[in-house]
This record gives sequence, C-alpha cells and structure tokens, in this order.
Amino acid sequence: MTAFSPVSAAFEGFRVLRRQPKAVLIWTLLWLAALSVMAVVVASGDRVVVARHAPHRNLWEITRQFGPFAVVFIAMLLVIWASTTVATFRAVLQPERKESFFLRLSADELRLAIMTITAVGLVLVAGGAPAFLLFALVSPLMAAAPTFARDVATLGAVATVWLDIWLAVRLSLIAVETFAEGRFHLTAYWPLTRGRFWYLMASYAICFAIFFLFLIFFGLAGLLLGAVQNAVGLPVGLDLVRRTVLLGLAGFLALLTAGFFVVSTTLFCACQAHAFRAIVATHPADAART
Repeated sequence: MTAFSPVSAAFEGFRVLRRQPKAVLIWTLLWLAALSVMAVVVASGDRVVVARHAPHRNLWEITRQFGPFAVVFIAMLLVIWASTTVATFRAVLQPERKESFFLRLSADELRLAIMTITAVGLVLVAGGAPAFLLFALVSPLMAAAPTFARDVATLGAVATVWLDIWLAVRLSLIAVETFAEGRFHLTAYWPLTRGRFWYLMASYAICFAIFFLFLIFFGLAGLLLGAVQNAVGLPVGLDLVRRTVLLGLAGFLALLTAGFFVVSTTLFCACQAHAFRAIVATHPADAART
C-alpha cells in the first residue's frame, strides 16, 4: 500500500481494533455505562417518558422523554464522544501515549467539543444555504421554461447534494488537524485537503461501505434479540426467571449498541487520522503549518 492508498486509510480503524483491543473494550464499556444510565431513567416511570406512544418522533420528542435529565445526558454523550474520538486520534497519531487507554479530559477534548457544538449550530443556521442560493439562481430559468422545471429541479437537487459532499470532504480533516496542532488553526483547514478530494472521497466511500455492512449485522442482531424478547413474553407477578432473561437481553442490546458506536467512531476517525498523517508525511509543506 502506498501512503495515499484510500484502502489503507479506510482500514486503519481495523488496525486500531487489532492493536489496541483493551482500549477499545474500555471505550465500549464507557459507552455502555452511559447508555445503561439513560435506559434506567427512561424505564423509571411515566413521569419521564413523555412521548412513548408516538409512532414517529423527531429529535425534540426523543429528547423530551428524558425530562430534566436531557441536558445532562446530551452533555454526557458529547463528553464521551469527544473523549473516544480524540482517543482514536491518539491511537493512530500518538500510539506511544497509551496510558489510561488513550482517554483524557484535556484541552484536546474541549476543543473538539467546542468545534462540534459550533458545527452543529452552523449546520442548523446555514445548512440550507447552498440549496437556497441555487434555487435563487435557477428560478428565472424555471420561470422562462416551465416545461423543463422538473428537469431543472432534479439537476439542482443533484448539484446541491454534490456541493454539500464536496464541502464536507474538503473540511473533513478539521478535527484531526486541530488535535494534531493542539490549537484552532483556521488557515490550515482548507489548504490541507487541496488536491486530495478524490483520495479522501474514495477513503470515505470505502468506510461507508464497511459501515453499511456493520449496520446490517447490528440490525439483524437487534431483530434477533427482539424476536427472543417476544418469545419470552412479559413477566407476570414476580416471575424471576422471565425477568432475569429479559434483563440479560436488555444488557446485551445495550452492549451491542455501545459496540456499534465505538466501531463506527473508530472506523471513520482512524481513517481521517491516517489521511492526515499521510498528507503531512508526504507533503509537509502543503499542511500549511506556521
């Protein structure tokens, strides 16, 4: 494999899983603990579960079911996500810093949390800006040729999606660059990926293909657990045996979910760290360092 092999970048996550199994296990247990606490709160009674019977719930409705604990849980998940993300960066870029299984609560995690909150805010505020701009540009054309309005709209939708993908890829190394620099280096983010769009795009495409396979596996495992749960049935009275089985199934489902989060994070973050390392090692001048 060459330093710029998309396949090598996409499979860096598997190398992390192989080299650092204990660290990955600790990351999984960390997620498991958080999910278990959330599950206990949800199961604690109707006073917390507000929208339990709604067949289709948006993010706000899902958040409401945690009641006053929602803010605490959002902050907790953000901290855990930032910690495991930066831990993955360390495992790839600084493998010698393996104490505490690469986990810290330091300025690196704080910078990533700030960056994540800022990015979410920008997406919510300006996420539709490319589509709006494109619509404003093609509206005169659609008015002048209404027969082709559907074709123009389809072409515009494709162009908008492609523009969003292009921007996402060009800015995809912001987090790992910030970690490696130990600071917000605004002038480095855009030049870092110049001329490397297709390399990164191919890397992420392979990652998404692997992620999709994992999604199928975890989905089938979840369906199997659901079928077993239905076969066991609801407990009547004390019914210690049935309650014990259901509790074991719930614990296994929580472990499966935690593993899914860890594997997904490791897969994509290790790919980004590998790409960053390859860019800096091959063309250090292009990394725009000062």
